[in-house]
Amino acid sequence: MGNNRKNVFILIGVLVGVLVLFSGITFMQIRGEKIAKNTYISGVSVGGKTREEAKSLLSKEYKLENISFEYNDRKWSVPHKDIDLSYDLDDTVKKAYGLNRNNNIFKNIVKTTKTNFGEKNHITVTFDYNKSKLKKEVEKIAKDINVDVKDAKLNIGGSGISVIKEESGLKLNIEKSIKSFEKEIVKGIFKEKLVVNVVEPKIKEEQLKDIDTVLGSYSTRFDSGIAGRSENIRISADRTSNVLLMPGETYSYNNQTGERTISNGYKNAPVIVQGVVQEGIGGGVCQVSSTLYNSVLYSGLEIVNIQNHTIPSSYVGKGRDATVADGGIDFVFKNNFKSPVYVRNYVSGNIVTCQIFGSSKDKQNIEIVTNIEGSSQAPVKKVDDPTLPKGKEQVLERGRNSYTVSTYRVYKDSNGNVIKKVRVHKSYYPKKQEVIAIGTKEEVKQEAPVESSPESTPQNPPQNQPKPETPNTGEQGGDTDEKPAESTDQQTKVE
Repeated sequence: MGNNRKNVFILIGVLVGVLVLFSGITFMQIRGEKIAKNTYISGVSVGGKTREEAKSLLSKEYKLENISFEYNDRKWSVPHKDIDLSYDLDDTVKKAYGLNRNNNIFKNIVKTTKTNFGEKNHITVTFDYNKSKLKKEVEKIAKDINVDVKDAKLNIGGSGISVIKEESGLKLNIEKSIKSFEKEIVKGIFKEKLVVNVVEPKIKEEQLKDIDTVLGSYSTRFDSGIAGRSENIRISADRTSNVLLMPGETYSYNNQTGERTISNGYKNAPVIVQGVVQEGIGGGVCQVSSTLYNSVLYSGLEIVNIQNHTIPSSYVGKGRDATVADGGIDFVFKNNFKSPVYVRNYVSGNIVTCQIFGSSKDKQNIEIVTNIEGSSQAPVKKVDDPTLPKGKEQVLERGRNSYTVSTYRVYKDSNGNVIKKVRVHKSYYPKKQEVIAIGTKEEVKQEAPVESSPESTPQNPPQNQPKPETPNTGEQGGDTDEKPAESTDQQTKVE
């Protein structure tokens, strides 16, 4: 029993001695000049080396070179000086040396012990570069790599409708390429693989194969002499064109045109604001929306949102116009067919044409009919005008009658017999008061002079005798504020 106890004390003494010895060695390692064992700087082993030895070793591995960016078999070289690339080996070695020295004594002993028993420590090289400069260099390379994606399109000509096949595009991913550069440069690798993405077309040949006919088409004329308005019509027709609608998808006119601003390319032209024609940005876009509305009516597509102008348009009949406004009024329709439809708008001369293409199995015989269900005469206000001769009238503001108009789709069979009649929209055009000036100016009658005898004639007649006034019978042309911006246009329907 005594011997066993003695052996235990001996064992404990040995363990304590070993622990003290090991702690002493560990403490000496911490206080020493060498980096902890099993320490690697970007793959280079520096464990057990002094800071000077580690820096000398790293300086052989990390020498600045020009960066070679690669994609497939193509290469682009960027001098390291052009992006201010540099390595900070002093800071890197400092981080490695402080690995088991920068915490409290207990944590430092634990860290040193773990490294002694094989735990590996990995540190990356400290480097610096100008990201803005590198981004500009990569953007230059992108111009050599990028290829625009091409959607499949309809080729519409005299021989019929065919499909132009789509083409995939290429786009250099600048951010991912820079991150790849950073991962490689810490390893001392100056050959970087660029990250290039394949851009797939949104519209493919397969999607257009069933489109073989015109479902609806409509054209209107405009005055090409009004430069700003003509340009707005051209821009809006172009931006709302070449749109594929799959079954169930909706088309927003405002989303297609974008905001009507100068920065977005639109010009100043006459527009209708709260029933009054005035100069504004984007005048003319409503002619395209109205023309498109009529082609949609003939195509049989579902009308989701439609609103008429406050003033009847001259390029389309009452009940056939579609007004739009930024941030508010929009013309929206939906593809309610089982096959895709394709919207195509274009300007030729002074004619804008909107067409809806689709499958012949969705072709319908549709007639558009409008009915004026009510109208009301414009009120007349008469005001006295002392500058006009009494009884003379002059129109100061032209009035406008109100109208309530229903627009119908009439569906017919192949023999022209009516299958059904569906009201699409009810339009209301409010009246506008007419103002007429009534002359109140009294005509001054000149009395005939009294003849006198020679004896009574004065020797010195008065000077500057006033002459009789001549009444002004001329009329001023009436104001044309009820005239819409589109008043010079004529409509042309293409069925």
